[in-house]
Amino acid sequence: MSSAPNPAPTPGPFHFDRVGDLTALRRVLESHGYVAAKVAELAAVSGGSQDPVTAMLDVAAILRRTADPTPLNTLMRLFVLARAVPEDAARAALAPLDLEDLLTLGLLHRDAEGVRAEVALIPFEDLYMARDFWPHVSGRFGQPDYVLGIGPTTLAVANVTVRRQVGRALDLGTGSGLHALLAARHADHVIGTDINARALNVAQFNMRLNGVSNVDLREGSLYEPVADCRFDLIVANPPFVISPSSEFQFRDSGLPGDTLSEQVVRGAPGRLNEGGFASVIFNWCHQTERDWVDRPREWLAGSGCDVWLLHSYTAEPLGYAAGWLRDSGLSYKSDYAQVLDEWLAYYDRLSIRRISSGSLVMRKRASGPNWFRAEPAPAERPRGSCSSQIQRVFAAEDFLRTIANEPQLLDVRFILTPEHELHHALRADDGHWVVKNSILEQTQGYALTRQVDRLVTAILTGCDGEHTARELATRAAADLDLDADRVLTSAPAVFRKLFETGFLTVA
Repeated sequence: MSSAPNPAPTPGPFHFDRVGDLTALRRVLESHGYVAAKVAELAAVSGGSQDPVTAMLDVAAILRRTADPTPLNTLMRLFVLARAVPEDAARAALAPLDLEDLLTLGLLHRDAEGVRAEVALIPFEDLYMARDFWPHVSGRFGQPDYVLGIGPTTLAVANVTVRRQVGRALDLGTGSGLHALLAARHADHVIGTDINARALNVAQFNMRLNGVSNVDLREGSLYEPVADCRFDLIVANPPFVISPSSEFQFRDSGLPGDTLSEQVVRGAPGRLNEGGFASVIFNWCHQTERDWVDRPREWLAGSGCDVWLLHSYTAEPLGYAAGWLRDSGLSYKSDYAQVLDEWLAYYDRLSIRRISSGSLVMRKRASGPNWFRAEPAPAERPRGSCSSQIQRVFAAEDFLRTIANEPQLLDVRFILTPEHELHHALRADDGHWVVKNSILEQTQGYALTRQVDRLVTAILTGCDGEHTARELATRAAADLDLDADRVLTSAPAVFRKLFETGFLTVA
């Protein structure tokens, strides 16, 4: 496909005043099997699987896989591959909907080759998400108001969002609207803000397509459209990339250094209701490998919030710039070396030596001194939502500040979270299996792990809320013929570590 000229910013493709209910379109898509699992299957390539939500697509392979003009294949070519299809094929795939209505809406358009889709339409879990086509699929590069779909950072923010019933939620930098859609399930009212008018138009389509009516979309920068509002939940996936560019609204803020990240992080506490949570993914600058915690801690000092900062990685400027230019598809352009040098010169002017990425969860709490906890994020991506895990960690940090000393944990009745597995590594020894080591691992959210010995394993089996930690440790010592005093001396530290990492809760 030949490259199209870079389009100028537009208010968006959709004209809602001309078409009513969109949920009928969703039912048609489902009726033809155009669902997440099937689309991922059709997008698969030899030796692996490509999820069109997050991966670069092998267009040539998918075109061959969808050559038979079935309704499902027609939908794939329209909404995943940005290909023109014959008008009669489009009518058959979208019946009983009137094709003219979809053309009027702006979802489709005619050209010399047939009917084309204006945007990609991708099933994600039980939702459908419109987004702009991937540039390598559509041939449209450098679109300043490009509407991004669901990528790794989108999923990362979704996973570290606390899911509980709330009154009002804010999706800051809503883009195509995923976080607003997810929050709408457990919030009475959601406001989504974005500076990109085209993104808001696409997000509005996604709300209507998915039958969501409790989301209000507002145009403006960061918190400006909600200056007088307070929230029980804030979710933020802003354009946090630290670069000299302002090419893409979804990526580049145009502000120097990590100013955008600082504004988002500093701005959240004052817009949270008491007990409200905010989850933010962001990048920030610093000088050495070890001082990554300093700037986020400074930004939130005296904020009235408790904070859990999870540090994903630290990069040197060259690796950071090359990575983002590659992800933006710019590393294959003829001027890549020049652009790379521009980014490096920019970092040098601002004396940026290191750039870190991470996420933080904060909670507004006015009573008592606030706590700040920072640690490396587990290397493995979360196994779904971290919501319950996050709430256990916050509850543990609160509780630990109510006790005078660690030995008092022996008088607490703990419950082992059901979201865990115990893995034994065995080795053969003298004709039988011997436990080499045992790993306790959480199975929901971050795969937090703790190595445990047979004593801790024996203690944990009794953590059902009926007995104190002292009783469990004493009984385990007797069962294993160990010195009870020594066990009771070491047990508080063990309970504390398991408690603060979310393996245990207080009965």
